[in-house]
Amino acid sequence: MRKFNITIAALASASAIALTAPAMAQDAAPQAAAEDADSDIIVTAQRRQEKVTAVPISITVASQAQLERQQVNNLNDLNRIAPALEIQSAPAQNTGGGGSIRGIGTQSFSPGAVASVGVVVDQVSQGNANISDLFDVSRIEVLKGPQGTLFGLTTSAGVINITTNAPDPTQFSGRLRTELSDQGTAGSKYGQQVIQGVINVPVSPTSALRVSGMANLRQGVNRNATTGDWNDVNRYAVRGRYLWNVTEDLTFNLLGDWSKGSAENGGDFFTFLSNTDSNTLLLNSCGIKPGEGNQNYCLGAANAFSSKFEGWGGSAQLEYDAGPIALTSITSYRKNETSNTGGNIYRADSLASTLRSGATGTNIRLFTQEFRASSPSNSTFEYTVGAFYSNQKTVQQPERFTISVRLPNGVVIRPVDSPGALNEITDESLAVFGQGTLHATDSLRVILGGRYTGGRLSLDRTDAGNGAKSFQILNVDRISWRTGLQYDINRSLMAYATASRGFKGGQIAVPTAPLLPYVVQPEVPMSYEAGMKATLFGGAVMDFSLFYSKIKNFQAQECTVNPVTTQLVCAQTNIDGVKTRGAELNLFGRISDRLSLNTGFIYTKATYPAGMRGTDWSSTNNSIIGGTQLAYSPRYKFTLSGEYEQPLTAGLNGFLAADTIWKSRVRYQNTSRAEETFRSHWTVGGRVGVRSEDERYSAGLFVRNLFNVNEPSLLQSNFGSGVGAIYGPQSFRQVGLQLDAKF
Repeated sequence: MRKFNITIAALASASAIALTAPAMAQDAAPQAAAEDADSDIIVTAQRRQEKVTAVPISITVASQAQLERQQVNNLNDLNRIAPALEIQSAPAQNTGGGGSIRGIGTQSFSPGAVASVGVVVDQVSQGNANISDLFDVSRIEVLKGPQGTLFGLTTSAGVINITTNAPDPTQFSGRLRTELSDQGTAGSKYGQQVIQGVINVPVSPTSALRVSGMANLRQGVNRNATTGDWNDVNRYAVRGRYLWNVTEDLTFNLLGDWSKGSAENGGDFFTFLSNTDSNTLLLNSCGIKPGEGNQNYCLGAANAFSSKFEGWGGSAQLEYDAGPIALTSITSYRKNETSNTGGNIYRADSLASTLRSGATGTNIRLFTQEFRASSPSNSTFEYTVGAFYSNQKTVQQPERFTISVRLPNGVVIRPVDSPGALNEITDESLAVFGQGTLHATDSLRVILGGRYTGGRLSLDRTDAGNGAKSFQILNVDRISWRTGLQYDINRSLMAYATASRGFKGGQIAVPTAPLLPYVVQPEVPMSYEAGMKATLFGGAVMDFSLFYSKIKNFQAQECTVNPVTTQLVCAQTNIDGVKTRGAELNLFGRISDRLSLNTGFIYTKATYPAGMRGTDWSSTNNSIIGGTQLAYSPRYKFTLSGEYEQPLTAGLNGFLAADTIWKSRVRYQNTSRAEETFRSHWTVGGRVGVRSEDERYSAGLFVRNLFNVNEPSLLQSNFGSGVGAIYGPQSFRQVGLQLDAKF
């Protein structure tokens, strides 16, 4: 592990230099605030710019200012911005970003799975080749409930709609911001250095180029007790965006991004919470003390392993105002590559058992093309119609899987040795869609939309052991739709009620060879929602909703342990009759000139169908989980993020920010085992500092997870004869310094 005191000093020096830049730079207005006290919050939830209070969808909006004060630097951090949103961050299980909304999401090891919550960046669906890092972002909209009519296949539970900052042809500008912490300093349980920069360059009076980048270097949260080193988990990313207003009616956007990452010994991976008495002694002998919050594992140099990631993508977007209609074309291509040298999943050299995965790699490439035509806003009949094509290909290299046991006499046996298989999955779809809003009166609007999707999912599989080949095809042909009413009660209060049927494509599950692939049927939710939206305090938005959804063929993953080989076996399956229902209240925006707030509370009763057995059911254990809460879904969740600013001197303001979450108990598997749940808990953070009145520079101290509550990303019983947990940065306290400069 590299020593990062020099890194911290260098980044701090760079930030200090940047803080002086305003004095030397040309006069330039600071970046506009995300929302002024008397301004409207604008979103693109219906593929057109609208006030959030006019959109008949439950939406939580996080501005750039909120994302930065909450230190939202990647997708995994997003579960702190909205009570309805949870992010599954366990490695290889966070399909398409790992999001779940109102209890519904997709957690799967299967390379053929697609997400229930789609990630869309600057109008481009990311599929399974999604971005991970968030920087230079203007806002994020969390759209709840099926959004398939306008957003497509991977949105049966909702959408995370991300908009980055656009280039500005009117001025040259730049920015540098950092977040610096060190393991062991001021109580930090891990170290992290984040640096983000952006430069905006006018090319002509009608065009500009904006280039932004970031480095995110982390030491921990896991530590190798054998060497004493904290895991290095590092990521780098660059984004470029060129905007050209060709004429008053024609706009051209060209966007490209690149990212790269690496992790030592699995990065954030399994550690032991408990084990048998004999195994605990063996773990103690190499420096591991099993228990909640255990950050340690032990691997010698011969058993060390690593993983790497590289991804890139781009899009070309044309928007033309043709008078009666606006035409949009979006062409995109993305590619992600991951590789892993393989290693001992238990990460404990002292144990007699070894669960080893071999070297492997996965390549994902995604091409999409979308055409849209939209009517002008505020016309009697507003509509958007279009067509969308996508082709996603995933190639997964064979991954050998072995279980080795060292007997007391020193002899090593291998009860399991599977060579794996080469999987090539192609997911191709073509859809036509349309949605319209009829202004029946000045106050009453009628909504009707539909989408027809035809698709083909195929799998070519070659067994790496015997060369046997298999081929599977799943054809889909479905209609999803949405209808509803919305009514303006007065100028600042709107009510709506909608019904929608969503759709998520099927899977071809790929179990461990020599088991054969099989089909998992498409997921079809039928959802109902009623809500109200109001403008309060001149600029803040109140969003209240009631919701009910019943899902046909809910796609789930069930993991069990073979009692003979102790092998963890995960199978994808359909569960018919899953339901989610509840209520949510959100308030976000500026309460006053000095106070901004984003807070919300949700009650979500997301349950398995009656009579369903847990995966731990047996003749001696009558485990019935029907009617109980779904895995990864807290029944109650509260979020609060806010900042208060107070003038201190002429030209200098102080600020105090808070970031708090409360969750009820969460289960992590389809079982009734208490050890696979985590208790209800608070996670509290905050920030205090100063900034210039013109917001050109700021400095502050921050803390995340002040009370060091060890909420896991995953819990797994029967893991190496004990209970294993995966912890991430959200699981431990972090204390550090924040610096920001604009010029």
